[in-house]
Amino acid sequence: MRLFIALTLTKTVNQLLDDICQQRLSDANSNRVPAQRRHLTLRFLGEQTVEQTAVAVQIVQALRVKKFELSLKAIERFPARESRTIAAIPEYSTSLMALYQQLSTSLAAGGFESVQRGFRPHITLGKVARTSVTKIDLEIDICLPVRQIVLFQSQLTASGPLYSPLSTANLC
Repeated sequence: MRLFIALTLTKTVNQLLDDICQQRLSDANSNRVPAQRRHLTLRFLGEQTVEQTAVAVQIVQALRVKKFELSLKAIERFPARESRTIAAIPEYSTSLMALYQQLSTSLAAGGFESVQRGFRPHITLGKVARTSVTKIDLEIDICLPVRQIVLFQSQLTASGPLYSPLSTANLC
């Protein structure tokens, strides 16, 4: 199974992001990520066995993290100014970093590979054409309540990925 662990978005946050995407990514040369596929990935685990999936479920269920608010502050090209991907970027959050660290430590103890690159939290909103010169940098102020963490299975299909929640843990 292809797995990842993520934070989900509320209906209100998705609607606010939809409004922005409608204004900024509405040309024919852009592809928007549908609201039901938007999330903030904490860790991509890749292909895993049934046994490792069970371990990942246990890790997600064992997390003890307090609820917090995450402030989305910008929409920009990600990960660099010349990239095609457009993403909502949160303000630095000690709560998010603590959650990420706790999750990473638990995953390493559970036998999952460590991540070699730094954590760059973002919510992918879409892609623009390679030739697009549309200016994307936009300051926003959207509050994302973080209330749960979800282990998803990702199935790649011709019409895009399908995400199925395997385990959801509510934060304290």
